[in-house]
Amino acid sequence: MIEKFFGSPWYAGGSIIISSLFLGIDIFFPFPMSSFLLGTAVVIGGAPVFLLGIRSLFQWHLSIEVFNAFAIIFAFSIGEFRSACFIVLMLAFASILEWRTERRSSRSIEELLALRPRIAFRERQGKIQEISVNEVQKDDILLVHTGERIPVDGVVIFGFGSINESSVTGESKLVEKIVGDFVLGSTLNEGNPLRIRATRVGKDSTLERMIALVLEAGKNKSKPERLADRFAGIFLPFVLLLGAIAFWITKDASVTAAIFLVACADDIAVAIPLAVTATIGYVAKNGVIVKGGGRLSLLAQVKTIVFDKTGTLTFGSLELRDIHIEPWIPQKEFWKYLAIAEKFSDHPVGRAAFRRANREYGEDVPDSDAVEVLKGVGITVSVEGKKISIGKNILFEPFLSKDLRTALLDTYGQDWLYSADAVVIDEKIAGFFVVEDIPRLESKESLERLRSLGIEHLVMLTGDDEKTARKIASELGITEVLADMTPELKLRVIEKFSKNSITAMIGDGVNDAPSLARADIGIAMGGGTASAIETADIVILSDNLSHLGDAIEVARRMRSVIFFDMGIWFVTNMIGIILVFMGVFGPALAAFYNFFTDFLPVINSLRLFWKKT
Repeated sequence: MIEKFFGSPWYAGGSIIISSLFLGIDIFFPFPMSSFLLGTAVVIGGAPVFLLGIRSLFQWHLSIEVFNAFAIIFAFSIGEFRSACFIVLMLAFASILEWRTERRSSRSIEELLALRPRIAFRERQGKIQEISVNEVQKDDILLVHTGERIPVDGVVIFGFGSINESSVTGESKLVEKIVGDFVLGSTLNEGNPLRIRATRVGKDSTLERMIALVLEAGKNKSKPERLADRFAGIFLPFVLLLGAIAFWITKDASVTAAIFLVACADDIAVAIPLAVTATIGYVAKNGVIVKGGGRLSLLAQVKTIVFDKTGTLTFGSLELRDIHIEPWIPQKEFWKYLAIAEKFSDHPVGRAAFRRANREYGEDVPDSDAVEVLKGVGITVSVEGKKISIGKNILFEPFLSKDLRTALLDTYGQDWLYSADAVVIDEKIAGFFVVEDIPRLESKESLERLRSLGIEHLVMLTGDDEKTARKIASELGITEVLADMTPELKLRVIEKFSKNSITAMIGDGVNDAPSLARADIGIAMGGGTASAIETADIVILSDNLSHLGDAIEVARRMRSVIFFDMGIWFVTNMIGIILVFMGVFGPALAAFYNFFTDFLPVINSLRLFWKKT
């Protein structure tokens, strides 16, 4: 309660007003009691710094607050009230800035909460009920009208529409959705009405997980173990030693005070968190949530990136490739009968076939009259007096003529023929198709971008067999591939790479969670499992791998700005310390010099806010 009171923006704002007023009186209208007023301002304004410094000392931690509290107390103890007040004024400004940063995070959460739909339309036994979103349960059937936000994450079971996902992913273009496609809660249906089956509700939904991620990022960002603290832990002993040497040589406590006042790190206490805040905000606007500034610093230094294949480099869902349609059947008719046969299939191959056929046919797909599922082989349906069979070679072998077999082998090869599924209509082969997990459209370009950023090793891990893995890798230009990987083997690989360089792991599945936790930086795709997202340090909400290169580039810019901040601080402090030893600066001028040079690293960090998004 006490810490909350002293850390409030109202307290910091009051400290700024009191310190500025009393400093102005002491400088321009001095009178016998003005020193007392300055002392009062120091005690009031310095209270938050003293509390944080004491807490850090009890934790055996030399934080930036310990450094600043020591400078204030030393100046106060030798009667340099004006100097101490300058420090308090700057630190109060820092507190206001931190509050503004937290408010930005709060507004982000408020904006996300504003997107949450209030009601949903549930269909049960042919009736539509208007219910609260909180009442929606997994597997409920929901109706989403045109212009409404999708209440929860789900899968389309009827209809096709155009979904605006910018509220969640940051991607402005509309995404076409058909039966079998996944839709995100809080996104906007700008197309036709849809029926969806709820798959993630409550805290498991994408929106709720985003809110949790933003909250976690805010907590991590404001922890006292900031990058500036490490800097203070190294430099504070050096300044103490330098001050002791100065007092031993000059026997003048004011010289020691001037050194402490020049070297006070209140500017670093502001500039470094400011740089981190700007960077976290920038990448968040581009669909990347980072759980704290420390992760950004590591991301900037990554030299090895290990990719799980499925759902990361590839879509993680099957697509039709190498489609062969026999000349005797019109293409639209072929796609129509394929769509009818697979309309209600729950097999991954069937879902892939329906998605493609539905797009190609482009009209409402009628239901079949009868369905027979042949376990492990295929499916047979009856419609419009025709018998349609889809499946592997055991189904199509009796209808495959010698001439057609020869033609197919000459064109595609034996491996293709025996891995393909056939469409047979009334005991006559209508065509073939092969289903594969295909690379994401942006994957190859994203990998080239990462190479241009100097990432030394790009490695693909997968549980697939060697042949399948090599085929995908060759399409993406990846030379280092490890196939037939179990979660345990993936973990060992990550441990091996982490010994030699800073390693990032990117994945989306439950089996990726251990590797994500072990890697120096764990990166999860936003469409992945809850366990992967909770374990990861960074989440790419849009599932667009190109955002990773952007995040690395911005993280490096942040790191460069922070090092430049430290360089500014070091140079200005060395100049100030030299001027102290030359007798140019006493404590008052030292504090005044420190106050104005404080703005240089802060202005440097503000450059990150000026970058256009």
